[in-house]
Amino acid sequence: MKNTSKNNIHIFWDDEFHGKENADLLINSIFLTKKFEKISNKFLIKVFLVSDEEIKELNHKFLDNNYETDVLSFNYYDGWKNGKLSENMELFPGEDNIDELGELYLSMPQISKQAKENNLTFAKDLSTMAIHGTLHLLGYNHEEINEEKIMFSKTDKILSLMNLD
Repeated sequence: MKNTSKNNIHIFWDDEFHGKENADLLINSIFLTKKFEKISNKFLIKVFLVSDEEIKELNHKFLDNNYETDVLSFNYYDGWKNGKLSENMELFPGEDNIDELGELYLSMPQISKQAKENNLTFAKDLSTMAIHGTLHLLGYNHEEINEEKIMFSKTDKILSLMNLD
């Protein structure tokens, strides 16, 4: 597995996912999201570029969903809500590094497929999923309509700062 890192954002990939070609875009998308949300750069985020099979397996194992998805976010902290870390922050059991925010898993085939279906560039959809996943790490959700409006609005604002059009 290959990797690169910058600004406390670590990207991991196998050769088939052309991670080096996408690393700067991912790092910039995540860094800009952290900056937009005023999150300290001390917090490490790990990003894994994976296959549909790998993301389906993770989705099933951790969320009991038996299908591929574009992005999965795994927080290390129990306490992030809408970009703020509560005073009674607690690491999830088994996590011990207080400076790690969490992990993102991005299905490169799924994102490529979605980009084509939605008539978007791969770069724009990849950046969108990185922003979306990072917002999840920061406690944003879209289970209720109000949460969805907030999260998708933030995604759009951050994406517009990326100048991908």
